[in-house]
Amino acid sequence: MFRCLTTTVTSPDTADLRPLRQSKNITLTAAACHFGVWPATISTLERGIRRDDDLANTYRDWLTAA
Repeated sequence: MFRCLTTTVTSPDTADLRPLRQSKNITLTAAACHFGVWPATISTLERGIRRDDDLANTYRDWLTAA
């Protein structure tokens, strides 16, 4: 238990997601519709407020392939 509380866990950086989406001219709503989530979910993910590693990695892969 002590190790779980004291070990630093790094989270993936999400600062690149919004600029990447905007450079591809993909709207927030279009990205949200593609993943079946609310636009607010994508927005909070892009701003680093919400942490969802699986969605972030899938979203990044989708954006780089677009």
